[in-house]
Amino acid sequence: MSSFSTTGLLFFCALLGSAFSYKCISCISKNSTECEESVIDCVGSRCMTGSEYYHNGDQTYNIIFKGCANESLCDAVGSVTQDPDVKIRTYAKCCSGDNCNNDKFQLPEEDSTPNGVKCPSSYCKGTTEECKSDKEIECTGSEKQCYDYRGRIMNPDGSVDDYSSKGCINKPGCMHNFNCLIKVEEIKRTLLKC
Repeated sequence: MSSFSTTGLLFFCALLGSAFSYKCISCISKNSTECEESVIDCVGSRCMTGSEYYHNGDQTYNIIFKGCANESLCDAVGSVTQDPDVKIRTYAKCCSGDNCNNDKFQLPEEDSTPNGVKCPSSYCKGTTEECKSDKEIECTGSEKQCYDYRGRIMNPDGSVDDYSSKGCINKPGCMHNFNCLIKVEEIKRTLLKC
């Protein structure tokens, strides 16, 4: 191969590499709306900022993630309410261009307008058996579906618990379920029904 061909091939490969990768801001924080940022290389053309509000009894976390885009989560707004004491809200925003994900923690406004849907409301910690209750919750905003969940979860503080709960959820929350959560990890699912 001539030196011209080799040089041309190397230049073409360099162009390909730059066309299919971006530099994205990277960071994650467990309980803050800010995090210590660095820069990473991502395959693909988009970066992402994910924000999460997680409230469970006496635990409340605001969590932020920045990094390479998970395309299936771009612009997903997840919302779950088990009762006024258990709420999870998530939002993932994607962008194109080097280091474009420099935005701050943000969640869409919570909509507390009743939407006419009522769901069974129950919450049991320490079991994956059905959590039964006679309570009902009035759903609000985009949470127009009922859910029934049972499984083992790793909480943002690293503790692991079995949960069984019922309440209100929106369509993206049911569709993406634990994939759109940042520092809450599903270890084992027994049931998720919307």
